[in-house]
Amino acid sequence: KRELEALPSQIEALEEEQTALSEQLSDPTFYQQHGDEIAGISKRINDIATELERSFARWELLEAKS
Repeated sequence: KRELEALPSQIEALEEEQTALSEQLSDPTFYQQHGDEIAGISKRINDIATELERSFARWELLEAKS
């Protein structure tokens, strides 16, 4: 039950981080100033997408059981 209650806030935090990182990458000046960080940020965005998929699937499973 605790896990189910915690999932919405975890998902929200992941979505906020994903949005912030995507906004960084959409800023043209970011590429000029932080070119060395692009690969790491892109990887993190992909990792977040995977985490979100897992979290939503887990949430659905837990809600179905409750």
